[in-house]
Amino acid sequence: MQNTSLKLRHTTSWLAVALGALLAVSLPAGYFGLIYQHHTAAMQTAAHINALLVTRLINHNPDLWRFEEHRLKEQIEYDVTQEDLPEQRRVFDNHNRLIAQTAATIAWPALTRSAELFDSGTVVGRMEVSRSLRPMLINTAGVALLGVLLGIGVFVTLRIFPLRALRQAVDLQLQEKERAQVTLQSIGDAVITTDAEGTIEYLNPVAERLTGWSTAEANGLPLQQVLKLVNEQSGEAVDNPVATVLREDRIVPLANHTALVRRDGERVPIEDSAAPIRNPAGEVLGVVMVFHDLSKQRALTTLLTQQAMHDTLTGLINRGEFKRQLEQALASAHLQGRQHVMCYLDLDQFKIVNDTCGHVAGDELLRQIAGVLRSELRDSDVLARLGGDEFGLLLEGCGLEQAQRVANGLIEAVKKYRFAWRDKSFSISVSIGLVAVTAQSQSVAQILSAADASCYAAKDKGRNRLQVYHPNDSELSQRRGEMDWAARIGEALDEERFVLYFQTVLPLTDGDEEGDHYEVLVRMMDERDEMVPPGVFIPAAERYNLMSAIDRWVIKNVFAGLRKKYFDGGGTPLHTCAINLSGASLGDESFLNFVHEQVALHNIPARCIVLEITETAAITNLSHAVGFIKNLKLAGFRFSLDDFGSGLSSFAYLKNLPVDYLKIDGGFVKDMVNDPIDSAMVQAINQIGHVMGIKTIAEFVESQEILDKLVEIGVDYAQGYGIARPRPLFGND
Repeated sequence: MQNTSLKLRHTTSWLAVALGALLAVSLPAGYFGLIYQHHTAAMQTAAHINALLVTRLINHNPDLWRFEEHRLKEQIEYDVTQEDLPEQRRVFDNHNRLIAQTAATIAWPALTRSAELFDSGTVVGRMEVSRSLRPMLINTAGVALLGVLLGIGVFVTLRIFPLRALRQAVDLQLQEKERAQVTLQSIGDAVITTDAEGTIEYLNPVAERLTGWSTAEANGLPLQQVLKLVNEQSGEAVDNPVATVLREDRIVPLANHTALVRRDGERVPIEDSAAPIRNPAGEVLGVVMVFHDLSKQRALTTLLTQQAMHDTLTGLINRGEFKRQLEQALASAHLQGRQHVMCYLDLDQFKIVNDTCGHVAGDELLRQIAGVLRSELRDSDVLARLGGDEFGLLLEGCGLEQAQRVANGLIEAVKKYRFAWRDKSFSISVSIGLVAVTAQSQSVAQILSAADASCYAAKDKGRNRLQVYHPNDSELSQRRGEMDWAARIGEALDEERFVLYFQTVLPLTDGDEEGDHYEVLVRMMDERDEMVPPGVFIPAAERYNLMSAIDRWVIKNVFAGLRKKYFDGGGTPLHTCAINLSGASLGDESFLNFVHEQVALHNIPARCIVLEITETAAITNLSHAVGFIKNLKLAGFRFSLDDFGSGLSSFAYLKNLPVDYLKIDGGFVKDMVNDPIDSAMVQAINQIGHVMGIKTIAEFVESQEILDKLVEIGVDYAQGYGIARPRPLFGND
């Protein structure tokens, strides 16, 4: 018994020693292996998820991703410092250059796991996740100590310390799992993970919201059942990227225009990619799929496209979109022989409403007119606002005869409409130009130009009518030529291709006048630097409201030149510099302020400046002309009435215009030596002017005989080729 007891003690001692040794070796070894495997898997998953996020950034910006360090750090820097297991994450390119890293510092020894970064299937770098092994080694040493104590204390060691170590291991595992879930739940993209068979294991909250499935409901289901993908435009099913990843073992981006069919049947446009999840041995454990909702982005794109194509005031398409549709119509005419008609519409009374009631009323008129026009047209007809009070209409598959009926209907509809604004009511009319769009049409610009010319021809013929464009119509050809000149004038203004000339005005009577006296003339240089006579470009400038811009250019440059020539450097004094103004400038309220600003800017004595206005312009805008003249005369400017005698009521209006000079129309002057009637007209104008205290100037003085006759009559000044030809004003034009 004693031997048995001794043997048992020996056996027990041996077992105790063996168990202690076994515990001392196997417990820390098993503990370390378990924790090592756990951290390896967790780090590999983190590396893959971060690699997927960085890969998506690379796909969005494949050329510059290496320089977007801050955005890369935002992607990889979440919860990277832990109290027990410090972690560091780094991004390398395919040349092993460090691109970005988290700020955490880890102690040696360390464990590193990596995942490849792809750009369209090509490896462009890697994502590394590193953790320090020091906490695990310390814990393992503690477990080893527990194993020794277990060998010494046997039953106490067996029952207490391994259980504590197990609880610690379980707690660590639970913490890691919770940390990974928090990370997945915090990112803004949807994440779905599957096993190697394509069976769903996890959906983050964003994925649950987008798919309509919870993780509990989707767990264990095939991915195709939960993630139904179709082409956004055709509705046809598209290949599931997870199946492609499992089959080809590579990162797979989703095709463009892909939509997710939610559980409730609603389609959501998405953009995503799928990537394999590998274990340390490189075996595919499953697939992670990351995607996000494009609904807001698509809505914003649609809104911007809508705004880019439509006029915000009327809701009609704008000029750019109208030209695009006109180009399509022209292409169908060239390729298929189809015929269309383009109509150019211009409101006749819009300026009256705008000037009388203000821009708010003008805007409301345009909105209502757009509705009137739209109600008279087919759904297939294309109506656009081209700008201001101008509209464009494209009648597709329509002949000229039918188009004329449609245009007449629009004219009648607008004529019947009355615009009411507060206590005022206005009759509105529209002028329309029509041009056929056929296989013979050259370009959209040519069509628009022809339609515009036809529209303004309709205005010239009395408004409230239509005009059909015909290529052999000389009147329309002339108008189109003027339109071309209008564009060239605008370019010449932008490129400073106007030059200044002057023509001397000669005193014919004795007086104390000293200094230069001349009239400023403007010339335009064309694209080949050749001079264009004023008789060529002035009519187009007047018709297309460009004269005021030319007047401003002349005023600005003449005042600046006079400052340098006469008032900065001395020399010959300036007596009078006459500058022509157009009728458009007389009616431009801002032009008065411009003249005052320029004379103050250049410090020019206003008494040296004579502003010339034509008799026709003054009579046409009599009230504006009188106010304009009185305003500037108070500042010291003098005025000359040009081409006097050409109007029907010259003498009747003269007493209402406080001018300083009368320029006798050259039509009377050039033949006054041989024509007694012309001579009598010159004498009459000169006499009336002197009676009213106004000095007279004779134009078109081309011979000594005319000059002698003017001296005999008593005209104050003479101007013409017989005295001096025009020359560059400042000597360097």
